[in-house]
Amino acid sequence: MTTTIEAIRNYLANCPLLADFSRLCVDYLPSDTKTYSIEEIPAQAKIRTYVDGSSERQFVFVFAARMFYSEEVRNNIENSGFYEKFAEWLDEQSEIGNLPVLADGKTASKIEAMSGGYLFGISGDLTNARYQIQCRLIYDQE
Repeated sequence: MTTTIEAIRNYLANCPLLADFSRLCVDYLPSDTKTYSIEEIPAQAKIRTYVDGSSERQFVFVFAARMFYSEEVRNNIENSGFYEKFAEWLDEQSEIGNLPVLADGKTASKIEAMSGGYLFGISGDLTNARYQIQCRLIYDQE
């Protein structure tokens, strides 16, 4: 049985924007650049319950990446721009119905960014930084 976070990992592994990255981790972001992580965020899972007992739910997560960082404005604009493009890609995928494949009894209905991408932390030597964006998968569960 596939877990929800595994389904999201498999789905994001096919995002064309991630071609330059080397590793897609879960709950772990290495200190080297060109890596990224999917990390679940505590949030209320059930959005609403339907009359038949099924429910609409959400899986809230952070998509984080370790990127080169410097005082060079162009580099940091590109880092932020990556997340703008990533959010647009999620919206496009939801619009065309290309969504993660979940375990039996669960059907994805939407995946979206809930925030813009932002700088979360900078390494001690100021050569790389952690950027992240908060996202969620909305799905129905029987």
